[in-house]
Amino acid sequence: MAQVVGLDIGTSAVRAAELDLSSTPPALVAYGQVGLPPGAIVDGEVQDVSAVADALVKLWHNGRFGETSVVIGLAGLRAITRELDLPFVPDDEVDSAVRFQSEEVIPFPAERTVFSTQVLADYTGPDGNQMRRVLVAAAHRDLVDGVIAAVERAGLQVEGIDLVSSALVRAVATPGQGDQPEAIVSVGAGLSVVVVHQAGRPQFVRTIATAGNAATAAISSTLDLPVADSEAIKRRLGEPTPQVQAAEKAVQASTTELVGEIRNSVQFFASLPGRAPISRLLVTGGGSRLRGFLDQLQAEVRLPVVPVSPLARLDTSRLTLSPQQIALIDPVLATPIGLALPESVPGARKFNLVPPEVTERAAQRRLKRYSITGAVAALVLIAAFSGWRYWQVHQTNNALTSLHSSVGTLEAEIPQYDPVVKATQTVQASNERVRVVTSSAVDWPVVLDELGAKIPAGLSITDLTATAGANAPAGTSGTTQAGTGSSSSAGATGQIGELTATCQGTGTGFLLATQWIDNLSTSNLFLPPEVPSVTDASGTVTFTSTVGITKAASLAHDPSYQ
Repeated sequence: MAQVVGLDIGTSAVRAAELDLSSTPPALVAYGQVGLPPGAIVDGEVQDVSAVADALVKLWHNGRFGETSVVIGLAGLRAITRELDLPFVPDDEVDSAVRFQSEEVIPFPAERTVFSTQVLADYTGPDGNQMRRVLVAAAHRDLVDGVIAAVERAGLQVEGIDLVSSALVRAVATPGQGDQPEAIVSVGAGLSVVVVHQAGRPQFVRTIATAGNAATAAISSTLDLPVADSEAIKRRLGEPTPQVQAAEKAVQASTTELVGEIRNSVQFFASLPGRAPISRLLVTGGGSRLRGFLDQLQAEVRLPVVPVSPLARLDTSRLTLSPQQIALIDPVLATPIGLALPESVPGARKFNLVPPEVTERAAQRRLKRYSITGAVAALVLIAAFSGWRYWQVHQTNNALTSLHSSVGTLEAEIPQYDPVVKATQTVQASNERVRVVTSSAVDWPVVLDELGAKIPAGLSITDLTATAGANAPAGTSGTTQAGTGSSSSAGATGQIGELTATCQGTGTGFLLATQWIDNLSTSNLFLPPEVPSVTDASGTVTFTSTVGITKAASLAHDPSYQ
């Protein structure tokens, strides 16, 4: 897939970045963020599915993303990574072996845990046995199910689920750093993530339940202000006003606590046996811009502290971004950018914590989409068709006028015939000819007016071909794999003509095709349409549909021909 969307469902906002991976470096083609109400996400878990889904719908509308499949990031106290040493097993048996030994390293019940693995190294143990060192990503089903529910309710498809910690490594880790470990610190609104990697492989991850919101809460409590006002004052720290200076004192305790947690995480990693010393700290996240945070962190950890820019590694020329806009979005896009990027370690696969049933649903959708991809019908210009349509109507009118004239002549001559029964039979035969012609002739103006009334919003007909005559035997009905709809069957109404329409619109191909079928199926003028193929390219949906015309659309129903 050339374009991939990474989706970060954070405590205060949902953020997404769409990357074109076919270019070098990868190109940022769309991004956006939409705020969340307080309490919608708590400790990385979705508490209000409707609120998150509504925010995602708004995000996709505002951001104009070309894809609806997303890679989601997980962070929270119930999303973890662990190293596990196993007796050597083949690649396709690693997941089963990890699940068998999961109780040793995973603090969640196995039946409520989703696993994903990466093989770090193969080595020979002290006893001479072959061993495999595996990095295990695990998340509780409650955490996973919540984000999936919100994403699918918003009309998006879950392509993959990864850990935020792994995404941060891909987004900001220093290329060519070698064997020297680096620590990456991302300070968000509700959570802070510390991940230590070595050559692009996470070695240690810790999620801290303290972040930027703690400073906002401290200001709100100290100054007795609403949260929104406290957030605004937090961004003004450093101004020489009494209120701002009081706020700066209020946040000192929360900043000290967060810095202490980060320092303890770095020290804990350094105390692990066989670990090389950390070379420096790379810092990102909106909460890292808090006044004085970087200086205090530098003083506590006594390592180089470097603010990093995930946008610096991307081609942003496709978007018109000013330096001010880049400075605003740069700290908060590291996670969605990293989720969209491929794994940086050659031969390594990204974690994927999508549950099996969700993967199966996605496979069924892909199979359905592929099964209705087919032939392309012949194109006819709308103007040419319009002229042909009126010519057909004119020819039909001439034939009917001639028949009416013949009937009138016969009716005038009835008194001359003896016996009267013979004359009556002749008139009845002529009337029957009129009925047959009118019942099998299509009233094209009525058909086209009805077709225009049934076209779904957001869809337009670019080409149209019309055919008069029964091209399908009575009793034939339209079938489709794109949706269902019902009206009176061809067996009840017969078929007197056919339309072939090429439709184009913007949205989800399957939904637009289904709406087209359902709308036309409610009319007694049409048989259920056929939609053999749907093409969905960069948000532009194109499909060709064949629609049978029933006898309800014949000229026999026009009062002027009665």
